[in-house]
Amino acid sequence: MEENRGRASALLPIGVFLVIFLGAGIITGDFYAMPAIVAFLAALFVAFLQDRKHDFNEKIHIIAQGVGDDNIITMCLIFLAAGAFSGAVTAAGGAESTVNFGLSILPAGVAVPGLFIIGCFISVSMGTSMGTIGALAPIAVQISEKTGFSMAICIGAVMCGAMFGDNLSMISDTTIAAVKTQGCEMKDKFRENFLIVLPAAILTVVIFFLLTRNARFDLSTQLDYNLLQVLPYLVVLVGALIGINVFLVLVGGTVLSLAVGVGTGTIVPAQMFQMVAEGPDGSGGIMGMYD
Repeated sequence: MEENRGRASALLPIGVFLVIFLGAGIITGDFYAMPAIVAFLAALFVAFLQDRKHDFNEKIHIIAQGVGDDNIITMCLIFLAAGAFSGAVTAAGGAESTVNFGLSILPAGVAVPGLFIIGCFISVSMGTSMGTIGALAPIAVQISEKTGFSMAICIGAVMCGAMFGDNLSMISDTTIAAVKTQGCEMKDKFRENFLIVLPAAILTVVIFFLLTRNARFDLSTQLDYNLLQVLPYLVVLVGALIGINVFLVLVGGTVLSLAVGVGTGTIVPAQMFQMVAEGPDGSGGIMGMYD
């Protein structure tokens, strides 16, 4: 029986993509300087040159079939739904209320470990490390100034929490891609990943606690929060974990976020669709995930 051997040269397009995308980021110091789509097109061009068996029209047809794959299209729809939920829940004040609620109930002596724990929850809920850092970094700066601990420790706690949930989240783009392409369930991937990151998270909490156990601080600003604004995060997390279709969970979470936002006055009814499309800062929502 003839053995079907793989060819290392088949990985060349992937190598080209990594060299262009990562190389541009390393050289410029900005990994957004090179649009991923440009690097993808360059890699695709290399793949076209490698394939001598098909003519150009056939290659285009193969690409179209790949884009039309059921898993890929479903994945893209979930990406857009995840963007809609993220934009709506952020506009509704979910991230801010979660941060303020967490810091309000935590004793001063565990403020820095608390930053890490809050970061873990937000990153798992939002599916974005950058959004978590944006929400928590200003609080970390205040805690550093009040306690006298180095800015590096406080910001480090935020960074660690953000990384905790970046690929663990049910609405992370990498999680969605992994689940849809490998044919497994969201809750199964969550369980396996959670067992991997849990020991590191426990060790991180212990280290931060030992380093900052004598911390005392008093934030100068009032930490206002509304538990209703935290509810959409919990609904999405619990819904995905118990096995409800993630698309339905995200759509339901988006509707609930809009209802909470309108009810609490953080979203103007006339701007609901704008929040879903672009988020409160104009760079999130469906358009942010689309990009």
